[in-house]
Amino acid sequence: MRRRSFHRFFGDRSGVAAIEFAILALPLFVLVFGIIEISAMFFVNTALDSSVHKNARLIKTGQAAEKKTSLADFKAKICGDMVYMLNCEARLLVSVDVITDVSSAGGMVPVDSKGNVTITESFNPGYGSDYVLVQAFLPWPPIVNLYSLSSRTLSDGSYLLGASTLFRNEPF
Repeated sequence: MRRRSFHRFFGDRSGVAAIEFAILALPLFVLVFGIIEISAMFFVNTALDSSVHKNARLIKTGQAAEKKTSLADFKAKICGDMVYMLNCEARLLVSVDVITDVSSAGGMVPVDSKGNVTITESFNPGYGSDYVLVQAFLPWPPIVNLYSLSSRTLSDGSYLLGASTLFRNEPF
């Protein structure tokens, strides 16, 4: 009798699919949400990079100096080219600086060791034939806060997306 109940207990196969799904569901959902998160970050970072390069041309050709463009105006132009970005102008950090020595030109370190943003915004489009470094940074909160894709996050858990371009102004 005992042997028969033992075989019946381990021979019962009802519910096996539910148990197998429960075992595989967590890795499946982590993978799917990870793909969604990385895809969204790639899309936004590509849009930021494209917009920075497009609007840096206004500085390069002298149009920004001619129209007396301010930092707020430049940020509005960058955010205007980025589709579906909410609250972009309030979060976007931009630094436009004239570089005197291109060989020693380097980007700023945007984050300190504690994960705090250390960017000082500036807007100096320079004059004709000046070398100009344009850098833009956008804190990006995770869409799916399931896990961290990287240990390189800000103190609030968001990521810092960035784009930059270095060019020489056309003579104007």
